[in-house]
Amino acid sequence: MKDITVRPIRPEEIDNVAYLIATGYDDDIFFKWVVESDEDRHKTVTNYYKAYLHAKGCVAHVAETPSKEIVGASVWLPHDVDQSIYDDIDMAAGMYASRFRAVADKSHYSEPPMEPFYQLVGIVVNKEAQGLGIGAALLKYQLDQLDVLGIPTYLEASTPYNGKGIYGKFGYQPVGELMVFSNTAVLYPLWRPAQKKQAVSFGGYNWQVLERCGDHLLLLSEHVIELGKYHEVYEKITWENSTIRKYLNDSFYHSFTSSEKSQILETQVMNNDNPWFVTDSGHTTTDKIFLLSIGEAVKYLGDSGELKNPRNKYFIDDNFNPVRKATLTDKSPARWFLRTPGNSSNFVSVVTVEGKISVTGDFVNRSSSELFQVGVRPAMWVKKEGNE
Repeated sequence: MKDITVRPIRPEEIDNVAYLIATGYDDDIFFKWVVESDEDRHKTVTNYYKAYLHAKGCVAHVAETPSKEIVGASVWLPHDVDQSIYDDIDMAAGMYASRFRAVADKSHYSEPPMEPFYQLVGIVVNKEAQGLGIGAALLKYQLDQLDVLGIPTYLEASTPYNGKGIYGKFGYQPVGELMVFSNTAVLYPLWRPAQKKQAVSFGGYNWQVLERCGDHLLLLSEHVIELGKYHEVYEKITWENSTIRKYLNDSFYHSFTSSEKSQILETQVMNNDNPWFVTDSGHTTTDKIFLLSIGEAVKYLGDSGELKNPRNKYFIDDNFNPVRKATLTDKSPARWFLRTPGNSSNFVSVVTVEGKISVTGDFVNRSSSELFQVGVRPAMWVKKEGNE
């Protein structure tokens, strides 16, 4: 899995990814039943996945090597996908439409009677790249995001479930009855409840655990812990010289006990330019405590693909908004600053009370009022001690 990147699919990649998935399923027992003709199977399954990938609400990811070769892909559909997709599948399947439709009908009987959930409808890794953990990375990428939202998932495996394979490792369990189409074509329905994100208490605050590397944890405060400005005056500024950075690494840092401070790690903070407006973000800094960047907010709090393929000029506004929303400890809604500059160096990006990421940003010296609250959600890497 070394140096493999998992990311959302791009629209222009749909045809190639559908072809890759069909190649991966050439020898699949189930698809051999659905499309009996060896000559027809690859083209039919390619068109089948094109229909899925073009469907509204479809979520698909690819695994990419450093040389930009796509070596794996996964495809997910929401439970409430537009039913017109089945007409599209009928057209894509041609003479095999009745068998694809039979699968869809049985699937509706087998899937759990609850909502919302996402269904994994395809996952493939190139033969030469198998055994490197790429399939697990593709699964984890989407499951981590759905866990944040509290959304469970469902799939129909084409091989028997024994609890020891990749699905068992991610917490999938058998549900309902087997879907039997022939002596060889059997699907095994599996269900995975959403896993709760770990939370910890540290220094008198509650924190979300965004990432774990061994005994090191990346923490983000659960609440906007304090209202305040990003910078005291309206001027061109970067994270490196901002008032808020000085405060976090001085007064706020020293509010922790000596024991707690010994657990807070120095971090090389990469400051990337604004992804849409290319506003200079300044130098890399070394910090004990920092704010998330736009890229980190997307990485850890949900990625719909809008960062790289924006739908508007102002906000990342998607189904992960609820995950990014934050409140003060009294539960009143508040904006929170990110460290990435906005569309100019006089502006800084923020997360709105609705959870949208304002990439254009707001004034660096924006102050809070009764109707417009904005403040700080600090982040930091800490070393876990003992049995915490």
